[in-house]
Amino acid sequence: MDEVFPGNYPACLKTALKNRMGLDNLFQFIKWLAPPHPTWQSKKSRNRVFQFLNNEKVRSPRGLRINIGSGSRRLDTKTLNLDLLSGEEVDIQGDLLHLPIKDEIVETVVCTGVLEHVSDPHKAVEEIYRVLKFGGRVFLEIAFMQTVHASPKDFYRWTPDGIRQLMRTFNVIEFHVVAGPASALAWQFQETMAMLFSLNNKALYKIGLRIFGWLAVPLSWLDILLERNPMAWHAASGYALTAVKRQRPDGKE
Repeated sequence: MDEVFPGNYPACLKTALKNRMGLDNLFQFIKWLAPPHPTWQSKKSRNRVFQFLNNEKVRSPRGLRINIGSGSRRLDTKTLNLDLLSGEEVDIQGDLLHLPIKDEIVETVVCTGVLEHVSDPHKAVEEIYRVLKFGGRVFLEIAFMQTVHASPKDFYRWTPDGIRQLMRTFNVIEFHVVAGPASALAWQFQETMAMLFSLNNKALYKIGLRIFGWLAVPLSWLDILLERNPMAWHAASGYALTAVKRQRPDGKE
């Protein structure tokens, strides 16, 4: 440690810096202990959004493409990122309920894992509809059997029928299970076991989430068998869909 802190440092400063380094190492160790998310997805499911964007580049090479609720994730260099919060990878800061975009100028919208965190998802879909050109397409990933995960809040879940009702002004052309029943089970196992062994203590609950998070991961691997099961949609963790803006508000094509 003396090589890091030479002799001309005051003793109190040395002690403080060493303590800080110890805390930083502890935080890094705790972060390292965090389990991976207990969700298994096939390569096809993980890449579905990228395949969608590749198809859109062919369909409309010069079209405006926007990833709504992007966070720090950059899907590709030709797709603009829009998020509620500013960030290094955010090109446009704005609210999905009041998009700072003119009517009918966007060709392609991506919105993954966002609608469950929006207080008025019907308004959000109306905004996506408004900014899309007629014939424009949207790719969505939507939660179903998932535990509460605030970001910063968590409001909704949808069945397939609920999704079609939500997207009723669009023509849904593709609909897939994006994370299957075993992933949903793994989420529930992690939360349930953490609560069971917490003894009503929040600190023990958080520790339990890490321990049972690791134990939940193998459960999610059962989706290797279940993701393509024709009944998987009954209890899937989430869905992916592609939809087209197909008609005018007055109902005319």
